[in-house]
Amino acid sequence: MQTFEQQKEKIARLNLIDDGFFQKVMQNKEVCEEVLRVLLQMPDLKVISNQIERTIPILTAKSVRLDLICKDENGNIINVEVQKVNDTNHQKRVRYNMACLDTLSVEKGLNYHELPDLYVVFISAFDMFDEQETVYHVQRTIKKSGTYIENGTHEIYVNTKVDDGSDIARLMQYFKHSTGMHPLFQKLSSQVYYYKETPKGVHDMVDVWEEYANERAAEELKKAAIFLLKEGIDANIVAQAHKLPMETVLQLQKEIQLENA
Repeated sequence: MQTFEQQKEKIARLNLIDDGFFQKVMQNKEVCEEVLRVLLQMPDLKVISNQIERTIPILTAKSVRLDLICKDENGNIINVEVQKVNDTNHQKRVRYNMACLDTLSVEKGLNYHELPDLYVVFISAFDMFDEQETVYHVQRTIKKSGTYIENGTHEIYVNTKVDDGSDIARLMQYFKHSTGMHPLFQKLSSQVYYYKETPKGVHDMVDVWEEYANERAAEELKKAAIFLLKEGIDANIVAQAHKLPMETVLQLQKEIQLENA
């Protein structure tokens, strides 16, 4: 049985950029509201509901599990995802998530003008577009004129890598190093303090730590497998060496081939 100090030492390694810790903290609606007001630059935004780790089942296609879904007082849907590793095509992932969220929002007989606005905020530990910006707003435009075309979707990409000195960047730096109280984000940092410093909060985070440790181990196995595959080692040998499902190894092999195409 681990002591409180031992548990606390482990939890101290978690930050808001880790999805499990992020989800735990975002269970608090007021915290969600504070964070979204900064990310969306909407100081008067009111969150009326928040759901963490929401699964959207799709009977005929791939289901999705989302880190956070909120609804504001105007009926707008806001999805926030956190991602530490640049390990897949995140642009297409966002596209698919948005399609699933629209499906979730649509009721039979709904007129298209009633479809709620959808905000997707993708928070990453890496600069998605490598243009040295903290925030990217991706919009639909007419190619020739550059005219913005509004259809109610809003894609926002934010990262912890680039610090431009803005309030959003300060929030992202706190996501990266989530310790202590922060004068700009008092509700958020109070919740972080609860989970990292109080006996009850630390105890509640133990399962999240174990999940985090397992994910880290899986990431290391995946990196090792990718290295071997790039060296031309047979997929069967890679699967056996790292005790990985053959399906996983073949998927990694396919991704490597696409990268090199």
